[in-house]
Amino acid sequence: MKKQVAILLVLLSIGLVIGCAPKIHQSLVGDRVAGLLNDGYRQKVDNFLIVFDGSSSMWEKANTTKKFYQGRDVVLGINQAIDGLKLQGGLHVIGDTRATKGTLVNDSLIYGMTGYSSADYAKAVNSVEINGLTPLSIPLVKSIDTLKNTSGRTAVIVVSDGVQVSSDRTSPGEAAGQLKAAYGDRVCIYTVLVGDDPEGQSTMQAVADAGGCGFATTERALVTAEGMNDFVRKVFLEKAEAQPPSAKPVTFNLYVKFDFDKDVIRPEEEDNIDEVGSFLAMHPEIDVTLEGHTCNMGPERYNMGLSLRRAESVKQYMVRKFNIDPARLTTVGYGYSRPLESNDTRAGREANRRVMATITHTITE
Repeated sequence: MKKQVAILLVLLSIGLVIGCAPKIHQSLVGDRVAGLLNDGYRQKVDNFLIVFDGSSSMWEKANTTKKFYQGRDVVLGINQAIDGLKLQGGLHVIGDTRATKGTLVNDSLIYGMTGYSSADYAKAVNSVEINGLTPLSIPLVKSIDTLKNTSGRTAVIVVSDGVQVSSDRTSPGEAAGQLKAAYGDRVCIYTVLVGDDPEGQSTMQAVADAGGCGFATTERALVTAEGMNDFVRKVFLEKAEAQPPSAKPVTFNLYVKFDFDKDVIRPEEEDNIDEVGSFLAMHPEIDVTLEGHTCNMGPERYNMGLSLRRAESVKQYMVRKFNIDPARLTTVGYGYSRPLESNDTRAGREANRRVMATITHTITE
């Protein structure tokens, strides 16, 4: 009798452990995306970066389950759904990981930006542990640097309860605005709210609104296969337009560096301009905006003028050498308002003295 009671207690203990264990999101499989790609859809983003909140506020429960597990299930569900897509991926976490546990690190980029592997990404997600505060603005601002070597379009996905356990001088909405300003239409920001905190909902909505081309949703909307499929489709895919068999997209990224306080084009930068200039000469239907920038040394008003003069120098070079209609080349100067890298270092200041432009066009051979 005693033996039977002991066995019963063991079985009950196992049942309680299993019953309390967090469930991992398994509602969506990768071939769903593959099916959409074969059904008139195409991949619209080249990169994705998930900001996953593992801070202390995520240890609280929402609907009987800790918000951390709900958020983790969302990230794992997205990872499972996009398996097979060719992407550059990144994962920035707020909180601890097994590698950073015991240190003073409150947030870190633990994956990427690198070639995306679903298995490696899942390992990174599962290494996250709850700890720390939630200045959501910090990883958003850091994303400007994280994405600096990417090309094409990027989806930034923020998974959080939106609860600010600590504050930063920059609000999350303002930080998202800085990220959007740095990359323009190349970046769209999406938010997934975990829990139902009204203030958190407002914060997450502000972050999504700052991105312009993204949207805000909730963890509850993604717990079904239908909801997750719809989210992944909207973020990563778009309906493919009928294209001639010989048509292909071509992207040129213009990046011209300048010496300090100079608007004269350096000889070593001419090849980069020539590549874009010759392409524009062959395609008179394409217009382009040349964006001038500076480092933060000197007065703001002076740097605004200097950045515009740099853009004008590139424009005049193309006009003279390739006989391009000046009306096709718009110039704008941003001064030091849109740094590409930190102005706190010499290398960063050198990188910020630049003219940039991105040209994406579909040509028919």
